[in-house]
Amino acid sequence: MAEETESAATLLAMKEYARAIPLLKREHEKYPNNPRIRLQYADALAGAGSMEDAATQYAATAKYYDDNGLTVQAIAVRKKADKARENMAAQSPATPAAAGKHEPMFIQPPVPKSPLFEVLSTEEREALIREMDLESHEEGAVIISEGDPGDSMYIISSGEVRVYTRGTTARPGSVYLAKLGEGDFFGEVSVLTGKPRTATITASKPTELLRLDKEKLDTALSKYPRIRKVLDEIYRKRATHTVEAMIESLKKRGN
Repeated sequence: MAEETESAATLLAMKEYARAIPLLKREHEKYPNNPRIRLQYADALAGAGSMEDAATQYAATAKYYDDNGLTVQAIAVRKKADKARENMAAQSPATPAAAGKHEPMFIQPPVPKSPLFEVLSTEEREALIREMDLESHEEGAVIISEGDPGDSMYIISSGEVRVYTRGTTARPGSVYLAKLGEGDFFGEVSVLTGKPRTATITASKPTELLRLDKEKLDTALSKYPRIRKVLDEIYRKRATHTVEAMIESLKKRGN
């Protein structure tokens, strides 16, 4: 299994979707409960233009993540399913009778087991999720740079990122602070306070993120202002663990 999956993953990375599909289909049939293989299969189908089949596999993967409390991953995969359905509709424009055949994927979502979502009402949660975009980064890509204006916050759906900051007099150069993985989020301080980015964050492996732009957050806040209180409270609760707290500690040690 490992060798074939690795070969399929290589084909996916090379965007050889048609060649990857039979390998992944065979693996999926052997291991139908493996969400990673199912997701790779869905990605290959989408890349090859089989949008309806891709949407079906994405939906099944999202359900698995929901059932296992992996909220962020479920949201990200639903975003992929929505995109596949949009592409499918573009390829075959719906007739008036067929319009609306597919239900929106965020109707009646399960209560998420995630600190960023679990205290929100259903309406607030749906409003926030609707404004998120899914983006992908290759290994080594710079996601945000220290000193730049910050107008987006991010939740890691899959992969891993590394956090760096500029050194002090005692420790010149770039200083590695931490790594963040699935379910972690970053960038909220700039969005909430308007301050420039306080660290540089790069993808240490292929990574997918849910991005929430400030403009879109403001759209949700205009209808549901309590979301701001929730974000502020989450930030206060984890203040000692934020990138900013790590940087402040570094500066104190460097003086």
